Amino acid sequence: MLKKLVFLLTVFMVFNAKANHSCSGKVKDIQINKHGVLYSTFSGLASSAKLCDLSPAEGANDAEFCKALYSSLLVAKASDNTVTLWFNIDTNPSCSKGSWVDLYKDHGLYHFRLGS
Repeated sequence: MLKKLVFLLTVFMVFNAKANHSCSGKVKDIQINKHGVLYSTFSGLASSAKLCDLSPAEGANDAEFCKALYSSLLVAKASDNTVTLWFNIDTNPSCSKGSWVDLYKDHGLYHFRLGS
């Protein structure tokens, strides 16, 4: 009976585990298009990556999070500081995300930190 319980708990934990990861890099540029979509390039992480929308459609990212992220990116760029981003979609656990990727939708960007 104990072996079955341990087995079931193990299976349950495997299927409910979230493999979150974080990546850090220096902000190389910050871009906003005419629709208010925020993009940025981070050394060793992503090039021209979509981060969020400053005025999102219903059901998209949180606008306040995006505004805070934008402000922090400006500070990071001006001070040559490092930004750390956390992701909760593990389709690509590598920190090399590529070019023109959507870090919010495709990689689950959910948290950031200014500084190391």
